Amino acid sequence: MNLLREYIRQILLEKASFKLKGDSEFFRVELSGVGYAQGGQQLRFKECQTDVDALMQTPEYLAAKEKFEANNTTKDMVEDPASPHGFRMQERPAKFRPRFYEVNNAWISDPEDRGKGHGKEIYKAFIDQAVEYSKSYGGVFVGAHACTMGGGAGGFSGGTSEAAQRVWKSLGRDYNSSGMVIFIGL
Repeated sequence: MNLLREYIRQILLEKASFKLKGDSEFFRVELSGVGYAQGGQQLRFKECQTDVDALMQTPEYLAAKEKFEANNTTKDMVEDPASPHGFRMQERPAKFRPRFYEVNNAWISDPEDRGKGHGKEIYKAFIDQAVEYSKSYGGVFVGAHACTMGGGAGGFSGGTSEAAQRVWKSLGRDYNSSGMVIFIGL
């Protein structure tokens, strides 16, 4: 029975149509008739900094950083007494600064659809979109709402429900992750 259920779920997901609303600052991915995940860009994950630090030591992060810095430059003004204006533009390697995206809300509309893997697929669609928005930055961290809002109460870890925490744990098996934070090098 479980194999049949898994097969049916795969067929439904293959035919699933995700809709995107918003832009690179804040967006929502919706799985028609099932649910959504939404969130936006953050400056950092204050409450999950130890997870970010751990991910910054991984081979995937280090390779993405090396690749980005080897292939990207930026220009800065530097003093140059020989220049008529006393300054000139100088090219230097760009600093690697991956983007941070937080999933701040996710929902499966029908309770009958919960616990069937739809949430994980919706989160993956959110992660894929965050990757798309982050291509020119060389990498992206995607984290739970708890990473930006601090401690919570009532069975919630900083606004991340127990069901969402289970999804993050499951996603951690598919991505380079630490806690409720994922890093993807681009």
